[in-house]
Amino acid sequence: MKQGVLIALASVCAIGTARAQMPAAAATKPAPALPVLKIAVSEDDDYQTLPWSGQPGEYQESYCNGNGDVYVVRGGSGLVALSAKGVIPFLADKITDVPHPRTTSLGMNPSLSASGISFLATGTDDSKVETRNWTDDQGQKHVDHDLSTAILHYLVRFDADGTYRAAIKLDLPFLVYKFATFDSGAVIAQGMEKEKIPRIALLNASAEFMRYLDLPKDISTAGSTSPDDVKCNGCTADMNSVVFNTYFTPWRNEILLKREFGNGLRIYEIQERGQVRLTKVNVPEGYDIGPMVPSDRNWLVRFNKPDAGGVRPRAFDSLLEIDPQNGKPLREYHLKPPATVPETILSCFFDGEFWGIRQNQKEGRIEVVRGAAAP
Repeated sequence: MKQGVLIALASVCAIGTARAQMPAAAATKPAPALPVLKIAVSEDDDYQTLPWSGQPGEYQESYCNGNGDVYVVRGGSGLVALSAKGVIPFLADKITDVPHPRTTSLGMNPSLSASGISFLATGTDDSKVETRNWTDDQGQKHVDHDLSTAILHYLVRFDADGTYRAAIKLDLPFLVYKFATFDSGAVIAQGMEKEKIPRIALLNASAEFMRYLDLPKDISTAGSTSPDDVKCNGCTADMNSVVFNTYFTPWRNEILLKREFGNGLRIYEIQERGQVRLTKVNVPEGYDIGPMVPSDRNWLVRFNKPDAGGVRPRAFDSLLEIDPQNGKPLREYHLKPPATVPETILSCFFDGEFWGIRQNQKEGRIEVVRGAAAP
């Protein structure tokens, strides 16, 4: 019996020795760091400046689409373009065909295209306002106004030179949250049906409904991924929040829609006739992805990530370049100090140059800046 035990122990020892002598499995190598380029920008003296009385840490929204102008949000009143020809206003006080226009939605997420500048706006039909008079326990009389059936929704349009064109009343089977305009004037819109079903639709140049789009594996498609798999700025969100926090970005002759899912980033290329192409992006670990930046070359998305000390900055002051063909991250871009966010905001990349604005607190003004990147 002892002999059998000794043989068994010897066998176990031999197996253990053999395992110890086997080469260790190759450890998974971390992905190589992406090349980093520094962006150096400077003020362009050919552009007029805007007065600015902001505070450190404030973020001024700005846009551009490669036409040489940079558009700056002016609160809830609209946009102004900083142009080589001067300052061009696109403001709510020019809207004359909307009853009691609400300007809070103007200037937020505008659509820039060759056909002009467009916003979403609301008005109020006085004839549909329901009034209720009542008296409280202290005998005070009150009047309540119910506007739920009186709110009208519009798409308002300006020409590129700032001339107000007209407002188009939206009569659609869903409420539009976000939209973008093709150069022809046709529209792609995202919103919610009354049943809280997210939709993406094509509209013609008169903002009339044409048809819904089926985006592969998108929440706007029947039987698609649940909202629990969708992230909004790093957090799980419900359908309403996901739709509200998703933006369109013009790219060449198409419109891009970016969605963040639990398993990565998806970018949909949408053509004017409704054809859709899906590209999955393998976001490097630790990157927090923000909005896209208009570009005439590869895709650019804002991001931040922890620094060497593990601190994650609040501002999305860096850019990640992505290959549109395969979704592969190519390189990072960082603003060259001291021109850092929130003082400097990059707005777009066209013709080999980065464009943006600088919030010059010392001088109390907003300046147009432009520049290039180098290793």
